[in-house]
Amino acid sequence: MKKGKARKRFAAVTTAEEATAALPGFTPILKVILFGAVLQRMSMFLPHGRKFFDLFEDLADKAVEASQLLVDLGVDSRPSVPFSLNPDSRSSNLSQIREKLKVLEDEGDSIVHQIMHELFYDHTRVTEEKGDIRYFVHNLDNVIDGVEKAVGRLAFTQRPTIPEPVSEFAPIILEAALEIRKAVGCLRNIQHEEVTLEKCCIRINELENEADIINRKWLKILMTTPTEDPNEVLERLLLKEIVDILEDTTDQCEDVANILETFRLKGGI
Repeated sequence: MKKGKARKRFAAVTTAEEATAALPGFTPILKVILFGAVLQRMSMFLPHGRKFFDLFEDLADKAVEASQLLVDLGVDSRPSVPFSLNPDSRSSNLSQIREKLKVLEDEGDSIVHQIMHELFYDHTRVTEEKGDIRYFVHNLDNVIDGVEKAVGRLAFTQRPTIPEPVSEFAPIILEAALEIRKAVGCLRNIQHEEVTLEKCCIRINELENEADIINRKWLKILMTTPTEDPNEVLERLLLKEIVDILEDTTDQCEDVANILETFRLKGGI
């Protein structure tokens, strides 16, 4: 609709409201009903949801950045530089990525707080809609938190290279984050991007299934392979926790996809 036509219709609605209020013979209840109908028509011209799109996309970008750092950690690890229990003697690559992830986590939390603030003062939505958005952004933020948490646990391992399970999970989490970012971009014009949004959600669910297979494989290896070295037992327990964190991160990606499907079924946010 052109802006000129929108202004005329908006003005007409306002005039109708004033006329309704001035009509004699209307009971207060009927006036409230008529006024509610007027407000509903006026809401057609409000940028419903637009103020959230930029924030959603910013948060999705943070998830992609965090996932890319997890991949970079495996690619750039240096086997010639052994890990140490002393964090100060870690490879510079691990230390730098840990610091970047901490910054990303803080930035993600800040975006979530801003969205919650906007929702509190958004009176165009019912409670259920606000709950959907809250669930969506918290699960998306948990993807960033999961990556940061897993890399933080690597600070305690003595392995000379990035553990193989991390290298297997990393590209899956990155692809899932990229699919989420693509899907979030569809929310601006969901009527025309519905097919793309659906494909993204299907792919994220497929990736989560792949992560489940990796999780089961490493759980079996870590818990059933015999060892006589007590230090290796402790190392395995730590690695199992890292695997659990990464698998849970892919679950968070699937939860994000599920709420994106909810947005699709409702025709938007």
